[in-house]
Amino acid sequence: MTACARSISAPPALTPVYPGQRGSSPIVFCDFDGTITQADTLQAVCERFAPAATRDVLAAIATGACSLRAGVPRLIGSLRTEDAADIRRFVCRLPLRAGFGSFLLRMRERKVPVVVLSSGMDFCVAARLAPWQALIQSIHALPVAFGDPYLRACPSLADPAEALPKTAFMQRYPGHPKILIGDSFSDQRAALQADCVFARGRLLHYLRRRRVSAVPYRNFHDILRRFPVPPGGGAGKGSRRRKPPAPR
Repeated sequence: MTACARSISAPPALTPVYPGQRGSSPIVFCDFDGTITQADTLQAVCERFAPAATRDVLAAIATGACSLRAGVPRLIGSLRTEDAADIRRFVCRLPLRAGFGSFLLRMRERKVPVVVLSSGMDFCVAARLAPWQALIQSIHALPVAFGDPYLRACPSLADPAEALPKTAFMQRYPGHPKILIGDSFSDQRAALQADCVFARGRLLHYLRRRRVSAVPYRNFHDILRRFPVPPGGGAGKGSRRRKPPAPR
């Protein structure tokens, strides 16, 4: 059986990158499901591969009657291990939000690290982002074990509310301004710890109810237009000639 316990290495040290800037460079923490992808991929997978077994759990999560920490493992545990390869191929065909590749290139030019935080299945998230791996600082997603007839999620034991403790990963980068991009329940606690938030969907409504400042967006082009420009920052030379990797 594939072990659930997977070591999480400390992030590499990051140094100030902007001319004349004192202090540390910002870091972008970006959600995957419904943020990088146009739709919630875990929900789409459940509706495609185990609709009857997951319908009630999905509804309970949507209403808040079931926490992500309790609900996500139940969803993943309804998926057959023998379908894992088909699930991976299904996720790799799901469309991404417009401008994602261009956004990663611009962040690379500005030397702003992008960290992906996802409560989705790690093997699906890694496969869908493979074409852009070189432009992403790190990817943290929910580990999944394959040794049983059904997939088995391995949520964090340290957080009673979240399947993946996004705030804990953010704290692994101390001293850096934190920019969060998200869309739903799993991003709420992380948004409250961020210095700047780009939000849509349920996350935007949640922050507005709490009167927390957030920048709305529809796609990554919107985020680029409103992205904070540091002192001396700006696009690097040759940015007009570079194109993002073609989707696979």
